[in-house]
Amino acid sequence: MRSRLLLAAAFGLAAGLAGLALGQLSFFQVAESKLYDLAMRWTVDPAHANPAISVVEIDEISLRRLEPVVGRWPWPRLVHAVVIDFLARGPAKAVAYDVSLTDRDRRTGFDAGGTTWTGADSDQALVDSTRAAGNVIHLAEGVYEGATGADDVDRTLRSAPQGNYGLDESIDLRPALSGPYPGLGEAARALGHNVMLVDEDGPVRQVIPFVRRGGLFLPSFGIAAAQAMLDVPSAQVRLDRADLVIGSTRLPAPVVDIPRFDGQAGEPQRGRRSLIRYRGPAILPDGKTPTYRTYSFYDLFYSEQQLLEGQKPLIDPATFKGGLVFIGATAVGLKDVFAVPLGATGAMAGPHIHANVADMVLSGRVVHRLPAWLCVLLAMLVSVGARYAVMPARVWLGVTAAVGLLVAAHVGGVLAFGRGLWVPLVPATLGWVLATGSGFAYQYLVEGREKRQVRGLFSRYLSKDVYEQVLANPSLAELGGKRRTMSVLFSDMRGFTTLSESGDPEALVQQLNEYFSRMVDVVFEHRGTLDKFVGDMVMALYGAPLDDEDHAEHAVATAVAMVRALGELNRGWAAAGRPTLGIGIGINSGEMIAGTIGSRQVRSYTVIGDAVNLGARLESLNKEYGTSVIISDATRRQLRTPWTLRPLGSVVVKGKSVAVDIFEIVVE
Repeated sequence: MRSRLLLAAAFGLAAGLAGLALGQLSFFQVAESKLYDLAMRWTVDPAHANPAISVVEIDEISLRRLEPVVGRWPWPRLVHAVVIDFLARGPAKAVAYDVSLTDRDRRTGFDAGGTTWTGADSDQALVDSTRAAGNVIHLAEGVYEGATGADDVDRTLRSAPQGNYGLDESIDLRPALSGPYPGLGEAARALGHNVMLVDEDGPVRQVIPFVRRGGLFLPSFGIAAAQAMLDVPSAQVRLDRADLVIGSTRLPAPVVDIPRFDGQAGEPQRGRRSLIRYRGPAILPDGKTPTYRTYSFYDLFYSEQQLLEGQKPLIDPATFKGGLVFIGATAVGLKDVFAVPLGATGAMAGPHIHANVADMVLSGRVVHRLPAWLCVLLAMLVSVGARYAVMPARVWLGVTAAVGLLVAAHVGGVLAFGRGLWVPLVPATLGWVLATGSGFAYQYLVEGREKRQVRGLFSRYLSKDVYEQVLANPSLAELGGKRRTMSVLFSDMRGFTTLSESGDPEALVQQLNEYFSRMVDVVFEHRGTLDKFVGDMVMALYGAPLDDEDHAEHAVATAVAMVRALGELNRGWAAAGRPTLGIGIGINSGEMIAGTIGSRQVRSYTVIGDAVNLGARLESLNKEYGTSVIISDATRRQLRTPWTLRPLGSVVVKGKSVAVDIFEIVVE
């Protein structure tokens, strides 16, 4: 049994290592991401979204209603100034304006509400409103490494209004950072980059917490907004090993390898990534309830016009007092919509993604990844456990245990995710598949072959309980051959020759069947193994194929029971007018060789050796001594039951030169 357990453990460990190796393939990396998505959507908590966060959407309604007033998108900057002025009435604590405003408005004149404006006047209006509000966070453009023409981007951004950060070179290096048009960046409270990190299979699962260019460090847009809400000075934002510390929040931001594009030159780069723990989708599955309070841009624009005209506004600006307001495009045509890991709830626009990032930082509700060494340990434990689970002989029991183990691992993974710990489960799952598959294959090809061999050899020659033990663990039988200290019994029928010559053949066969059936039952009742029938002789083994410390005791008990059973049969036969039979039994104990012996076509389990031959010769001595049961002195010495014995002296058995003491078992 110990060897089976060690072999199963070796199989499990090998399966776990293979699962870890396979888990590095891109296909299984994508599968891991999908499991991550499932855990995310099962553990989102929109009911506890930060009530201070709201999203103002530049939606299709806003585009349609403002077109007659200010023209088609992109709108003049004065339109954005109007909404900033409205939010300043609250006042909102921070306004995160998720609209790219890198270039000046080059128009020389346009009509807006009956007044002619120039692009420069419009730009200045937004600068003035931004400076007056003092709480606006604007975008800085971060060009992605693989973007065509990145070298042509004007690298104008040299500083950020929130001051610089004391970070290091583990932060992502960008080929360029472009701030808002001149004047606007300086008027803003802070700047944040807009690089959206899209995974290979489509969804946005991570954020680049900071980027750098030269000596300038710039946070992501959502982190910049959260920093403003927390009033954390830039100098106090720091790195602590794999964490980014912002106030009381420790955001996991481990250093990772940045994938390279095909044909992209240069040294491999590294940077920091943080998993986004989404609070909820933009719109809940009911189709109408948002995770964060949501408003149409047009309604805020219109409310400001009402206030300027002394009317009651559609929306009270006090609604946003002390809050964090994200403003950005949600209209599909403005191409700021991304896939997110929230399943059927659909895609999510940029401002909602930034809102989720900000909520994550403000709440400290982050995602930690299970350390690599624990991932390895988990894969090993699941794989070894699965291999042990499929060890039972009954397939349904093994399948149930193995599946239960895998389900427990995945349920545990989801529960852990709900507490902010992501447990990668693909390596463990692959190890489980390999361990269970190899386990069942091994059982069928190796252990199953042994059991089929056992069935063929022993199904008719062992008692039911002994047979089940051997079938459950074929290695106990050691079918290949082994020296065993055991006992052998030979039982010969007396009067068979006369019976066969004078009796009716059908009656003879029936009587023989009754005799042998009863004798075999007696053998099985005393843990014996039926070796074979040789004519009218029965050969039985004790102590093989399973070890039996009381083999001599069981053999003698069998002999006594055979004599008594035959007496019962004779009384029945005599009453029916049928001839009666006698019996002669010889028993010897000692060292014998037991195993499967025979030709390639036909084999059987039997024993050989001098001790076997002596047992057969003791049986034949019953005729000379007129006895029914003769045992050797070797058998007698191992008996514990006080059987009635009669010494018969010493005899030299044919083929031996040393005298053997023999005894009769007196059966009363």
